Amino acid sequence: MKECCIFLSLPFMKFLKVFLLIFVLNQLRCNAQTTDIPLLSPAQAQSDVSFFEKLFFSTHVDLALVTDTSLLRFRIDTLRSGLDDSISATELYRRLTPVFSSVRDIHCSLSLPAESNDYLQAGNLYLPLYVFCSNRELFIKGDFFDSCMVGGRIISINDVQSDSIFDILMLHSASEGENIHSREKIAEYHFPSVYPLYFNVDSVNTILIEYNGDTLNNFLPGVDPKLSLYSDYFENGFDEQKHPYQFGFTDDKTIAYIRIESFMGGNPGEYRYFLKNAFLHINRLEPVALILDLRHNGGGFADYGKFLTRFLMKERYTYVHNLVSRSSKIAQREIIRQTPFQPEIVRLLQYTFGNKAMRGLWNKKEGLIDTTYEKQVKPFRSGKVYSGFLVVMFDGMSASTTGLVCNTLRKRPNTLFTGLPAGCTVSGTFGQPTEFELPNSGIIGYISILRFNQDTNPSVLTPIMPDVELPESASDLIFETDSQLNSVLKLIREKIREK
Repeated sequence: MKECCIFLSLPFMKFLKVFLLIFVLNQLRCNAQTTDIPLLSPAQAQSDVSFFEKLFFSTHVDLALVTDTSLLRFRIDTLRSGLDDSISATELYRRLTPVFSSVRDIHCSLSLPAESNDYLQAGNLYLPLYVFCSNRELFIKGDFFDSCMVGGRIISINDVQSDSIFDILMLHSASEGENIHSREKIAEYHFPSVYPLYFNVDSVNTILIEYNGDTLNNFLPGVDPKLSLYSDYFENGFDEQKHPYQFGFTDDKTIAYIRIESFMGGNPGEYRYFLKNAFLHINRLEPVALILDLRHNGGGFADYGKFLTRFLMKERYTYVHNLVSRSSKIAQREIIRQTPFQPEIVRLLQYTFGNKAMRGLWNKKEGLIDTTYEKQVKPFRSGKVYSGFLVVMFDGMSASTTGLVCNTLRKRPNTLFTGLPAGCTVSGTFGQPTEFELPNSGIIGYISILRFNQDTNPSVLTPIMPDVELPESASDLIFETDSQLNSVLKLIREKIREK
């Protein structure tokens, strides 16, 4: 392997620019305000752990499905007994994360908000870097200063080996069951906020990478995310899409393409208008195949998914067989706490306008499991339904409502699934993730209070598998290509030639 330093190949002006940039960053840090956050007493920290325990065991709709409850109790007891000294909220978060990570539910998450993060509030540095994870390896996805080689495989950061970094990221990444593809995708999102809580970040950080057979040193300044110059980069992510819905045809009009990035947010009218017009054009031009791209679609409103399936199913079908909810006073309090409305208004709105399962949350006795059965769904009339060859693309981040859609389309003839094992299961999905906050530390998270079952069988954590597995490629970062989509197009072209 050839070793070199990337700075040696830079023009002198770019070399000088980097060092001037570091000087400016140091000046900005000197002017930045810092805040001291009081430590938690042992009693406060233990109280937060007890709150966490009570919340999960009294509120999660099917905790026994997603974790070994005896082991979870043991880990909680061990953590609580070790809290015998004052501790920061950040340190409590670090200790609670391995306990929380035993809950294999992609809807459940734990995070450290800025106001509770003493590391952040003290003005410490973060690494303005986003990574791509694949097969337990980390690659450069991009950085704030465009100073790193995109697509390079990370060997180490500040002499910390990539394997050690990956293992920490896995602690913060849940999935339905044990889906490594889901956990790797979630790890990508967690990296900028998690890395500095476990590893040192310097004014200038050395990232050793492998790129095209060469071993290179990339250098990346550490920054303070509280400064307005960098806050958007850390808050909004690296590749946020501005257009959640996309539609088009290949040049010869033989293949149609629909991309739905999310079933959440936006204007419901816009979403319905988009689908109605997309399928109007598809049915008018009658392409040989339709690609439905649901990769990185983390879900959203269940009704959005149901509306989509009505354009693709010819006969009546089951979208959701039944919803299961668990009544819990602590869940009610958390729902009320996070809303600006008065408690009475919250109860009225959810009891009156929420789905049946949510209404049951407010009028059933503590701990009661309630089941609500759903009716079969009627498709749109035949002239609006696409019945041709359908290729569905999904990956480890395709979860929640996306799972409801994929499970429904598994019953559809003339349909092929491609991509990677989905972040959702063959029997249904958890839903209605409800935010909670630990009262003393301010650590926040989400917990599942509903379960959408799509058949009459016992719930399982088996992921929805593709018929044709298409791995992601780090080379796509370098060449700005989409190898998965190109493979699907090639597959369809071959199918057309065979006819």
